[in-house]
Amino acid sequence: MLHRQKALLEILKQVGGKASTLQIMKWAFLLGQETPSHGGKTFYQFVPYRFGPYSFTLNRETDALIRNGFVEKIDKKTWGLTPLGKEQPVNLPKQIFLDIATVAQQYGDFSGSALIEAVYARYPWFTVNSHLSGKRREQRPIAEKAIYTAGYEGKTVDEFLNLLMQSGVRRLIDVRYNPISRRYGFHKSTLKRLCNSLEIDYQHLPNLGIPGSARKDLNSAVNCLELFKEYRCGLTNRQEDLNSAISLIQSEPSVLVCMEANPEYCHRNILAQHLMASMEMPIKHIGYGT
Repeated sequence: MLHRQKALLEILKQVGGKASTLQIMKWAFLLGQETPSHGGKTFYQFVPYRFGPYSFTLNRETDALIRNGFVEKIDKKTWGLTPLGKEQPVNLPKQIFLDIATVAQQYGDFSGSALIEAVYARYPWFTVNSHLSGKRREQRPIAEKAIYTAGYEGKTVDEFLNLLMQSGVRRLIDVRYNPISRRYGFHKSTLKRLCNSLEIDYQHLPNLGIPGSARKDLNSAVNCLELFKEYRCGLTNRQEDLNSAISLIQSEPSVLVCMEANPEYCHRNILAQHLMASMEMPIKHIGYGT
């Protein structure tokens, strides 16, 4: 069990064994934001959602805790510890344990609505997608015209999508040839669903990707350069897909997305350079070197 999952169990223990899904989400957010440990190095990241900060990863891992018998759904909106969950030793680092106790002491008696008010007051960014009337304290930005690229390597899907939203992106153009991933949230169907829930349009242009078979044996910089050279030359035969990318980028602030964090080691940079010649827009790499 991951430390962040153990932290959820400890939060529930500290507040009496049961809480609403909204309360757990906000307590976890406050643990990550307002404590010295921030919940640990791999703790949950959050996106602005219907009632403030939300973690798709946290929600998914809570489902895993339910399947494994540590947590149960008391009703549609309430989670509770099972006897197994109450007996489960968490063995968290001391600082995380102390920080959970601090959050529980300070906010443990807050209702869901009181937590929303407290979080909205101090973290206005997380109100930009609020479904509560009159509660939005910031407006969602709209990026200037440019050819944006981003790689999700090393990020959770929540962290990645929050980064795109903060950058003003309104459309994600997936340029992976085969958009599958072992990391939660980055498989095509899941990524499309999460994007749509955040009002980010998802488009997939597989013909602008590089097949996995061509990526085998990339064990040197020379091999990478040769692959990218072949890709650059091959783009002249993909005009229909290039035209689709141009149309999408011109109509909405869009980002070309692949896996690699460093654009210099990703074909999306070659693609962006090719598009720049036709579009007269600058290239901006989101989340890398900034």
